[in-house]
Amino acid sequence: MRLFNFLLGVIALLSVGFATDNGLQKVVSWDKYSLLINGERVFVMSGEFHYQRLPVPELWLDVFQKFKANGMNTVSIYFFWSYHSASQGTYDFTTPGKDIQLLFNMAKEAGLYVIARPGPYCNAETNAGGFALWTSDGSGGKYRTSDETYRKAWSEWIKEVGVIIEKNQITNGGPVILVQIENELQQTKYDPNDTLVKYMEQLKTAMREAGIVVPLTHNEKGFRSKSWSTDYNNVGGAIDVYGLDSYPGGLSCTNPDTGFNLPRTYYQWFQTVSFTQPEYLPEFEAGWFQPWGGYFYDQCQAERSPEFADVYYKGVIGQRVTLLNLYIAFGGTNWGHSAAPVVYTSYDYDSPLRETREVLDKFKQFKLIALFTRVSNGLQKTVMESNGTGNAVDKPAIWTWVLRNPDTQGGFYLAENNNTRSRAVTDFTMTVNTSAGKISIPNMQLSGRQSRWVVTDYPIGNETLLYSSAEVLTYGTFDRPVVVFYLKGGQTGEFAFRSLQQNSTFKTYGAQSDFKSTQGNGTTKFVYKQGKGATIVQFSNGVLAYLLDIPTAYTFFAPATTSNPSILPDQQIFVLGPYLVRSAKVDGRVVHVVGDNANSTTIEVYLGKQEVNTIEWNGKELQTTRTKYGSLVATIPGAEDRSISFPSLTDWKSADSLPELSPSYDDKNWKIVNKTSTLSPVKPLTLPVLFSSDYGFYTGAKIYRGYFDGKTATSANITVQGGNAAGWNAWLNGKLVGGHNGNASQTATTVLLKFENASLKDKDNVLTVVTDYNGHDQTSTGPAGGENPRGILGATLLGANNQKLDFSRWKIQGNAAGSANIDAVRGPMNEGGLYGERLGWHLPGFDTSRWEAGSPLDGLDKSGIRWYTTRFDLKIDGDLDVPLGVELGATKETPARVMVFVNGYQYAKFLPHIGPQTRFPIPPGIVNTRGPNTLSISLWAQTDSGAKLSTVGLFEYGRYQSGFGFGGIKGERLQPKWTDRMKYA
Repeated sequence: MRLFNFLLGVIALLSVGFATDNGLQKVVSWDKYSLLINGERVFVMSGEFHYQRLPVPELWLDVFQKFKANGMNTVSIYFFWSYHSASQGTYDFTTPGKDIQLLFNMAKEAGLYVIARPGPYCNAETNAGGFALWTSDGSGGKYRTSDETYRKAWSEWIKEVGVIIEKNQITNGGPVILVQIENELQQTKYDPNDTLVKYMEQLKTAMREAGIVVPLTHNEKGFRSKSWSTDYNNVGGAIDVYGLDSYPGGLSCTNPDTGFNLPRTYYQWFQTVSFTQPEYLPEFEAGWFQPWGGYFYDQCQAERSPEFADVYYKGVIGQRVTLLNLYIAFGGTNWGHSAAPVVYTSYDYDSPLRETREVLDKFKQFKLIALFTRVSNGLQKTVMESNGTGNAVDKPAIWTWVLRNPDTQGGFYLAENNNTRSRAVTDFTMTVNTSAGKISIPNMQLSGRQSRWVVTDYPIGNETLLYSSAEVLTYGTFDRPVVVFYLKGGQTGEFAFRSLQQNSTFKTYGAQSDFKSTQGNGTTKFVYKQGKGATIVQFSNGVLAYLLDIPTAYTFFAPATTSNPSILPDQQIFVLGPYLVRSAKVDGRVVHVVGDNANSTTIEVYLGKQEVNTIEWNGKELQTTRTKYGSLVATIPGAEDRSISFPSLTDWKSADSLPELSPSYDDKNWKIVNKTSTLSPVKPLTLPVLFSSDYGFYTGAKIYRGYFDGKTATSANITVQGGNAAGWNAWLNGKLVGGHNGNASQTATTVLLKFENASLKDKDNVLTVVTDYNGHDQTSTGPAGGENPRGILGATLLGANNQKLDFSRWKIQGNAAGSANIDAVRGPMNEGGLYGERLGWHLPGFDTSRWEAGSPLDGLDKSGIRWYTTRFDLKIDGDLDVPLGVELGATKETPARVMVFVNGYQYAKFLPHIGPQTRFPIPPGIVNTRGPNTLSISLWAQTDSGAKLSTVGLFEYGRYQSGFGFGGIKGERLQPKWTDRMKYA
């Protein structure tokens, strides 16, 4: 046996010896099996996170800890150029929500590797796909090519962000293990002189010049092309580790039987495109976004189902994927004007971690898989032995993938429904190859959309499972090996130890499971039917086994005792019972556990140390007992009995937020619209150029005032582009003459405004046009992506018989100070150009004492824009996490555009006539959970029928007793107060 183990060790060292590196460092290397870090294989289980969508730095650590607790060892992060650079040559990495050094520190503190994705193009349903908005006027050149103007623009971004990424590479003691360049850039020609090849080479050079030495990666856009792999037609531009993005669900928000067809072509694809590299999915479906006019995420139960995680995530691992990143593991919020037009305020995405930061069952199911990969060293290096319908099983309804470790001969069999959509219950027998020969395992079952791992010759410390049809969740080496199995309730599990001889004994505790043993063929097999809850079995060979049903397994955690993201079986503590366990550590006789819990429950801790006799939960020692099998048990509190009250939103003050429609309004400080040419690749429909970006106004509403003389004009033909669902209105001399209410499928609209109900003057008639804005386009939207203009594309004044007349002049106003970014903390995409925004009415500290009383529930009785402000206090206990939100309502027939500002942050955009969102989460730090708050609403009535809200109020999503310290989040530094802005009127 010693000789056998020695030979296995030699083989393992030789296999690592053939790993590839990029010639710049040897800390991160790779081969065709997996990534290696410091010579050790790593199974990367990662989740995508966008800090821009959660601008409270304290909550970044909250999210990272939840990633870690649910089995992830890596976080993938986009860095949006648009968020950090309000104008050319200016970069902000120091204000709280943009402090990416703190972001890296927190990832490292949580024990996560980082995959950095700085673009320059990101997509991500974010404004302009992440391009700096100052490039939207055309000054950024020809996007995503080797164009020199474009290169100069993005080079300064890569240089600025690269300095910080470079410091945080794992080679410098940081968490960054991979850096992705660009995003889903499809290689269309295998020609070294092609502009895309040159562009990729430019990016690689820029990264290396910035000091990036870890491997570079890229993400293929589905199975649509074969791009940038050293193994496939490499003419230049290839990166170190190829990746493939995939969103294969095809699920429906209304029909639970739609889609759910798992592709079985990943293995073949990687064998063709990147056969010398590990199989990497940089973006694999964790959910899907919803558009304006679509469904709200809570309606999309198929996307939220844990069945998806069980079938799809196991399914790609069964095809030898060893780097898996879920897009997006936490979606967050498209607050301000940070969204691309294809999405609304919420970016919940049906992610495993909700926008409210609550853990869904889909994440808990992922945890069962991730903890298995964490300790299954044999799975990090496998060959595809066989696959197919009826493979290793006796039923053609079952498809099986068979992976085998070439060094240990350990086997990993994944049984899934041949038709992954099937909800049938199928019983079958599987035949597996083990070191003891072929073994048939009867009484296996797939119940609906389920997949099951069967392992053979699977080491658990100093013992080895000869085989197991009970799914291994994890194992740990404490004072003895402890293995955790899980199954659906009522399903049969069977396993045997390789070394356990006949006449072995066992004791069971906990839930009834009909656990029994059978001797034969020189070994003992154990068979049981999974009961409700947990059954614990103590074997005479020293092994302790937990047999868990799915709901109980969801409450199992294995917090690490090391900060290293790569965790060994002896670097864990096992905890069963709570909603969330963030950390656990031993100090003397006490095991300190920190976590969150909704309802009081039993906590069980196994750590194999007799000297430890007390559990401390969130800083409080608990009355603790020891079980007969050595674990510690106590009762932990929840939040179900805690008193929480939300004030009604009353005492509203109100003011007019559209004085600009008056002909006498003083616009002397506005910008004159006088350009006759533009850098934009899109030609204006009329002159002068009216594109808002050409005048330095990028985000939010824009207001135009077009002047003309005389009484002969009868109409105006206006084309406005603000993105999907954006609307606009026009008033002539203060009288509404039309506009467009917005359409979820239209980015631009054209309307002939008729002047028949307006009064004209001999001189200085004023056409006031207010245009809404739902973001700049991503590059997938033609003709020019992020350079598609915003605002008015063309304006033609017409007289009788469609005679063209002239406007004498145009003026424009947008967000206060344009690209000067006068509110740097909230950043360049928070505000637009409404009068109330320009004057800072949304900011804490603005004095409304002179305003009249008025409620958004009363609203407007004609077209216009009105501002409403109230204040409220919250007193939520500091040891609670209470995700809360603002709920809005209005009749669906109400053409209106509503924004909600909480302590200065625009955290809700509500279009009652388009939908779908009516409930808007507000995170702590944006809302002060222990102090005063300012809430403002802008209500834009688009017709002379007026508009009002039927509902506006606060509500809670849930409540959790927590050791995180949410009460210590101080919002003051995130909430700069009002200063005089009258000059921007």
